[in-house]
Amino acid sequence: RDLLGPGLDADPEGPALMAADTRLTWRALDGMSDRLAANLLGLGMRPGDRAASLMPNRPALVVYYLACFKAGLVATPLNYRYMAPEIDHALDVSRARVLLAHVERDEDLAASELAGKLPLGRITYGAGGTSPTFEELIEGDGKPLVDSLAPPSPSAPAVIFFTSGSTGSPKGVTHTHETLGWMLAIAAAGLELKSDDLLLAGSSLSHVGAFYVSFAALSVGAGTIVARTFDG
Repeated sequence: RDLLGPGLDADPEGPALMAADTRLTWRALDGMSDRLAANLLGLGMRPGDRAASLMPNRPALVVYYLACFKAGLVATPLNYRYMAPEIDHALDVSRARVLLAHVERDEDLAASELAGKLPLGRITYGAGGTSPTFEELIEGDGKPLVDSLAPPSPSAPAVIFFTSGSTGSPKGVTHTHETLGWMLAIAAAGLELKSDDLLLAGSSLSHVGAFYVSFAALSVGAGTIVARTFDG
């Protein structure tokens, strides 16, 4: 829950998260993820609940992951290439209670059997989305509610990644807060990341590869650049 601590301590107004159309400071990223975390809990999510996402590369996805960690939710990214059968399988296996999805996937989600039946529904991202939208949920002041939560146990689940499905249906691989912490620490050490570095992971943030090096960078106060995928 304190991944942004080193960056905030070193230079709260320094560059934390960047993309072609985005530049967030450590202070802004912290506040935005605090508000989203509190508003996710306000929707009825509780620590331990699975929060799925079906998103192309966007800075918003990093904010969503951070909000999940702060709220004690289990981030559950789905491969953005999934079609309705794969979406249903992942939602069923993970027992997700909410799904953040880009509006350009509306037609595919309409063909899904489970996407419209999640206990807390769907959060939409992008122009023309129906409420609640990601943009609405990063508004307001959510920090007190987040700060009142007890830190999650090291053994509590933090994120579920799905395997590629090359040997059968994709399997959900769970990382706890402890194993995720070790993974990020090892990546930061192996890549010799420092606080004055900028890291660009040129692949999907819904995949463990780009996820773990991006968050390894954030964990040591290094700026992270999102390789933006374009709509459609």
